[in-house]
Amino acid sequence: MARKNSRTKISPLDFSSVADELVAVPRNFVFGLLTGLLAPVAAIAGIVVGIYLFTKKVPFITEIGDEDEERHLIIRLVQPEEARSLFQRGKEAVQTFGDEIRVELEGDQ
Repeated sequence: MARKNSRTKISPLDFSSVADELVAVPRNFVFGLLTGLLAPVAAIAGIVVGIYLFTKKVPFITEIGDEDEERHLIIRLVQPEEARSLFQRGKEAVQTFGDEIRVELEGDQ
């Protein structure tokens, strides 16, 4: 009786399919994270552009009201030039607030 070769050839491990499986979860996570971060920003930008195209003004936080120990943001439609000056004023206010916080933290040490 002739005996046939009972050994079967085992193909080498296909590295590309294993690598795809290993990076599939992180890749999907990164895509989901980026979509979750960029979609709201894109939606807000679209709303602002739509308001600008319709009114030729932009929505901007003009002041922060403090009443009854609660803070309120007041948003108004302003001209783009006025928004630039309001942004600069707000930037300076944030720097001043940051300096006050820094002094408080250094005083506690």
